[in-house]
Amino acid sequence: MPAMSSIAPTRLSAKVQLRGASIGNGVTAAVSRPSRVVARQGKRTGVRGASLRVFADRWMLKNCGPKTIEHLGEDVEIPGDFELSGPRVVVGRQASESVSLEIAVPTVSGAHAMLEVSDDAVMVTDLSSTNGTFIEGDELQAGIAYELKEGSEVIFGDEFLACFELLRLKN
Repeated sequence: MPAMSSIAPTRLSAKVQLRGASIGNGVTAAVSRPSRVVARQGKRTGVRGASLRVFADRWMLKNCGPKTIEHLGEDVEIPGDFELSGPRVVVGRQASESVSLEIAVPTVSGAHAMLEVSDDAVMVTDLSSTNGTFIEGDELQAGIAYELKEGSEVIFGDEFLACFELLRLKN
């Protein structure tokens, strides 16, 4: 495994105390310091605590690989760009209940990696994928969250089709 000198594992932990008022339809909003809006929505089905966060900025994974398929020996659809649309995104080969970002390439594992998204950072955790997850060419150790910095490159198992640059989109 390559040396991990350029990236260090980081664990994010944050607790937010909610105080707020009902704004209708079972949604309660609260403002925490510094002015981050957090909403909680309880459903009548008995599911409680589903969180919806409103971010000041948005993040996008822009496909920056060479987009060639010769190494596979089969035709596959070339993945496009992806806006990271939730606080937790699981990358995998086929969309399912647990996989929310589909990269339909045979070298991407079924559940390949998890992205944890906030205003300040995007954290990447390899989920014991077969072909690995890489940030700036360094392979991630499975189960440990690594920070993906704005402008950095992440590869999900295939440097030709699943190579992405992280971009910050302003609201």
